[in-house]
Amino acid sequence: MLATLQRRPITQRVLRRDLTTIGVEPGTTLIVHSSLSAIGWVLGSAPAVVRALLDAVGDAGNVAMPAATPHCADPATWRDPKVPDVWIDEVRENLPPFDIKTTPTTMGAIPETFRNWPGTRRSEHPLESVCARGPRAEEITREHPIAFSEGPGSPFARLYDLDSRILLLGVGFNRCTALHFAESLSARRRTMTVRFPRLDGVRREWVEVANVADDLDTHFPVIGAQYLSANRARRGTVGEAEAVHVRMRDLVDFARDYFERVL
Repeated sequence: MLATLQRRPITQRVLRRDLTTIGVEPGTTLIVHSSLSAIGWVLGSAPAVVRALLDAVGDAGNVAMPAATPHCADPATWRDPKVPDVWIDEVRENLPPFDIKTTPTTMGAIPETFRNWPGTRRSEHPLESVCARGPRAEEITREHPIAFSEGPGSPFARLYDLDSRILLLGVGFNRCTALHFAESLSARRRTMTVRFPRLDGVRREWVEVANVADDLDTHFPVIGAQYLSANRARRGTVGEAEAVHVRMRDLVDFARDYFERVL
């Protein structure tokens, strides 16, 4: 028996219309966090979403997406999949170092498609790289400090300076890297140590540096709820996905004040 499709197709034209409705304008520098499955049945899949985003900001605008590679970190810190203790030494010994051209991101189908898009540039951080495309892409990705990779001097600092907008496309504030940037500016920031291999010429070495701590479900969702309650964001739908469109500077300043009060 033949199955019948139950969901209406989401076309690139629909995505482009919805992006305009939620406030994405030509010339914008737009940071995108996304879930392809949340958008619905997209005709053309992730490439159609990328085309709609690039069309929405136009030739004068920029699109940026985190391209994190947590699978390049010490396997003892992996959460998904968690490596059994008896395998850690073997995995650690054979773990390939980050390669800016070939190492995929684990952030989802849309960021991985964007990483491979013609004209996209990528910063060189082994764990927290950022991809960008547009007139300011080289500026955004040119430098990326190894320690506190989401803080001052990072692509997120330059995105803040560019008065970027953030689009949460089917995901929550727990996926919003700008909140890590906000916490990095606080004297009360939480920290952790990250460890990863890299090539020093032909020699492979392990590097340890400090970074802002993870926040899976602690403060970031609270900040997001408070920010939305203050009516400082624009909300709508893109395809079938709930979407939030915010000004990065405003969110970062709001979150920094929260961290100063709460941490």
